[in-house]
Amino acid sequence: MKSQTVKRNRRQAVSKGIERICTHYIDWRLDDRNIRLSDMDIEHIQNMLIENYVEGELCTISINGKEVWGWWGIQM
Repeated sequence: MKSQTVKRNRRQAVSKGIERICTHYIDWRLDDRNIRLSDMDIEHIQNMLIENYVEGELCTISINGKEVWGWWGIQM
């Protein structure tokens, strides 16, 4: 059997953290470096929590004007 070398992909740049929103600890991550949750992101998560969601997708705009996607969820 022929052996193959497996190339590992470089780690994807990710920003992540924990915020306290509406009495919940929220884990979040965004798929780019040095990004923080904006006030609009926090408001979006608050509205989703009020509607009884426990996790969801995030989309924010970086300083460069680039769309950055991510995810949030209540910390268990």
